[in-house]
Amino acid sequence: MESKVDIESIIFKLNVAMDFNWLYKDPELDLTKLAAHLGVSYSVLSKVIKSYYGLGFRAYINQLRIDKLLEIISSFNTILSIEQSMKISGFKSRVTFFNAFKSRTGMSFTIYWKANNLPKKNELPIFYAVDDQT
Repeated sequence: MESKVDIESIIFKLNVAMDFNWLYKDPELDLTKLAAHLGVSYSVLSKVIKSYYGLGFRAYINQLRIDKLLEIISSFNTILSIEQSMKISGFKSRVTFFNAFKSRTGMSFTIYWKANNLPKKNELPIFYAVDDQT
């Protein structure tokens, strides 16, 4: 396993890639692509994510995507359509989106919307729009 300094460096790069470069929005993002972006091997990145977050890569990225979507919903006190929610958070599969959302929140997307009495909005705020060049 990597040293503590190496792990912290990888986690820092990972957080920058997700929080500032919005790599989680890429529906084609996989462990190999992310590892290449961070300049580490996919096996090292997999071990770091597992040891630091206690999750495999897929579970980590799906959880992160839902957390980012929930931040947007909370910030704007609104909910987007399922398609817009999937697009803004990087999901390409409705099934994966629904499963990840329910796993993270304990309820379905529709129940969450109704339980929080959120108005529906059909457009993304301009700065959250997905760049098709990701």
